[in-house]
Amino acid sequence: MFRDTSGQDVQIEQSGVKKSLVFKGLIAIAIIVAFIIIVLPKFNSMFSSDLTVSKERLRFATVQQGNLQRDIGVQGKVVAANSPTLYATAPGIVSLFIKAGDQVKQGQILAEINSPQLKNRYEQELATLEQLDLAVGRHKIEIKSTQLNTQQVIEMSAVNLEAAEVNKDRADTSIKSSLISKKEHEEKLAEFKRASLSHQHAKQNFDLQKESMEFDLKSKKSQLDRQQFVVNDLKRQVSELVLIAPTDGIIGSVNIREKDSVPANTSLITVIDLSAFEVEVNIPESFADDLGVGLACEISFNGETHQGQIIAISPEVTNGQVVGRLRFNDDIVANLRQNQRVSARILIESKENILKIRRGAFVESGGGRIVYIVNNDNATRKKVTLGARSIGEIEVVSGLKVGDQIVISSIDIFNNHEKIYLTN
Repeated sequence: MFRDTSGQDVQIEQSGVKKSLVFKGLIAIAIIVAFIIIVLPKFNSMFSSDLTVSKERLRFATVQQGNLQRDIGVQGKVVAANSPTLYATAPGIVSLFIKAGDQVKQGQILAEINSPQLKNRYEQELATLEQLDLAVGRHKIEIKSTQLNTQQVIEMSAVNLEAAEVNKDRADTSIKSSLISKKEHEEKLAEFKRASLSHQHAKQNFDLQKESMEFDLKSKKSQLDRQQFVVNDLKRQVSELVLIAPTDGIIGSVNIREKDSVPANTSLITVIDLSAFEVEVNIPESFADDLGVGLACEISFNGETHQGQIIAISPEVTNGQVVGRLRFNDDIVANLRQNQRVSARILIESKENILKIRRGAFVESGGGRIVYIVNNDNATRKKVTLGARSIGEIEVVSGLKVGDQIVISSIDIFNNHEKIYLTN
């Protein structure tokens, strides 16, 4: 008999095939159920939305409760708190003893102006002063001489009056005894009256001359004092022809060259005091009313932050901005340079235990009244009221609660639709 392959054949149980089919059916049912539970709602949500936007194009933040410091960020530059500029007080030729960048000490001579016109005028006025001084001295001598002569006249009239009084008394006695005639007695009385009047007029003339001479002397002294003021002012101007450093520092700029001829009031040299710096910042006009002298601020540069305060705010608005001055609280701040760019954060007020959200472009694009609340893959439009704003955060007055997640990037891409579907 021939051998066959019956010994190699294995009979497969029919029950295994049935089990495999059941298992595959269960997997298919599970997939269908998962699709219904997970995918179908997303499709429903997507089809019920007004617009579909990718999450990668958006930024999100969660509403929190805490403290908020209202502040503004500004840019500015470092300026010397004390940087006096020296000017030419008179026209002349300038001789320089320094150059830009030199270190100088207070009182050091920086330049000198040769002004022959001013010096000649000073010499002329000084000579006039000396003449007036001599005139006053001469007038004092004249007063003494006149007073001496007048005093002599008074004394002589007093002697004549005394003699006339003696003759009058003698005549009165003689007339009683009939020793002299009546005519002779009358002559003695007239002589006494003349002597009395002469003495009286001499004294009056002395008083009048004294008053007149004192008035003339006062007038000459007034002219002398006026001329002294003129000379003192010219002397000051001549002394200011030598320019000296008003403070320790560095020469910031020299606006003229050696032996230049300059007119009066020309800006010559600027001295920068390196011991005191301030920060000049440009503040948006909308915040100007909220700021005041004394407000605290933080000044940042070179990776460092220093505390300071506002010391001045300009009342003038230029290009929608006002200029403010900040001063460091520290007496000495290292590594500062003139016109160095810095950033500053001005603290306006502090609010405690409020709702707040991270600041983003949604504030400007939504006008501060519209936000989109995120719930899973949906973003719903909602009206809100925002309050105080800082550089990084903004107060939520109404419309949101703690834990709400919103879109903080620009919401212009939503085109003001009510419901947005967010895809991954």
